[in-house]
Amino acid sequence: MQPRPEAGKKTWFFQFARRLVTLFSAIFYPSRCVHPEKLEAMDAPYILISNHQSMMDPVLLAVHLRRYEIRFLGKRELTRFAPLRWVVTKLHMIPVSRHQSDIGALRASLDTLKAGNVLALFPEGRRFLEGTPMAHIESGFLVMALRSRAPLLPVYIHGIPRPFRPVELWVGDPISFETLRQENEELSHDAVKEHIREVYRNLKKQAEKHKKNNSNRMPT
Repeated sequence: MQPRPEAGKKTWFFQFARRLVTLFSAIFYPSRCVHPEKLEAMDAPYILISNHQSMMDPVLLAVHLRRYEIRFLGKRELTRFAPLRWVVTKLHMIPVSRHQSDIGALRASLDTLKAGNVLALFPEGRRFLEGTPMAHIESGFLVMALRSRAPLLPVYIHGIPRPFRPVELWVGDPISFETLRQENEELSHDAVKEHIREVYRNLKKQAEKHKKNNSNRMPT
């Protein structure tokens, strides 16, 4: 049995920040990870994808993925103020220009995957509070995913993170590039979108069934 790869270089600032937000979220934004073993078993590089409903979504992902220090995309405006630029740089944020094509952000994202890191992306591109998860998927995400050929690890956040309202993070099975190619040799964007939507439909069904079963067990 071969040894598992190293879990990436740890940095003092990211680890310190994660401890702070772990404490903060445990008190104000409680969450539970379902199938955390899938997070721990997945070796980088890969793309962690999630539905997007709240500004707390990236925080919760970083809290529950402890094996790696996640790289996120963030709006370039955050880098205009020098002290804030220092902070987001230490948190491995990749700046991106919104509402327009950003080749530099694409290259930086591909480079971070080539370096053996975990890149977290929200394929929906913005927050959606209602409706079916992944009903909208940005074309920029598809370009990134297919160019990198990195596996995708889906996480479904069940419930909108709000103060003192518990939510669950359901971790799905990895989606490999080979699996997508087997289903559609041409790797059309529509086929990849539909595969991801089906994954999230199933995760949502599992989460709702689990919640219903737990409610039925409650004494009346």
